Amino acid sequence: MDRRLVFQSSFLAALVALISVLVMGYGVPQPESVPTWQPSDPSASPSEFLRPGNAYPGLALGFFAADSLFVLSYTMVFVGLHATAAGRSRSFAGVGLGAGLLAALLDAGENAFYITYATAALNGTPATEPALPLIYILTDLKWMVAFAAFYAFGLAWPREDALGWTVSALMLLYPLFGVFGVAWPVLVPWRGLFFLVGLLLFAAHFWREARSG
Repeated sequence: MDRRLVFQSSFLAALVALISVLVMGYGVPQPESVPTWQPSDPSASPSEFLRPGNAYPGLALGFFAADSLFVLSYTMVFVGLHATAAGRSRSFAGVGLGAGLLAALLDAGENAFYITYATAALNGTPATEPALPLIYILTDLKWMVAFAAFYAFGLAWPREDALGWTVSALMLLYPLFGVFGVAWPVLVPWRGLFFLVGLLLFAAHFWREARSG
């Protein structure tokens, strides 16, 4: 019964994570002057980094509310991935879960800065000195441990049918593609697409396991 509950809950969490991504991408209006709510260009000045949240604090907080729900939801998804991979390798499954939880913690820490700055701007006291490069470092660490999580899960994932092979291949390609982004930053925006496709496949897997459990 517990196994079935884990997969049912993980399926629900994957759907909520997908909805959160759609809200971030399409539900929160993004002014033309705001290319992204999470600036990642280390060459940007402090004022350029803070401009989106200082200029549109309400919209920024809406975006990060959805992003926070996304972080909470994919944390639960990692529990379902662990439940699947543990049957083949408890060691790799443990590494995957630990790295996944650390990624969520770093992601929440990264978001906390943006939320704090936008809240300050909303209250009429906009920040002028962001915590740089600390925020960029948190972002890079978040991605690295996320790559490690999927690397571990991909190695231990059961490959008994087409879905299993597809999920495993995607998880193993994700860190490879991700580290290529270090050398070729133009690839960085595609990291999110990998995760989005992964969530769809994870949801399909969790649904199947919940029905068979």
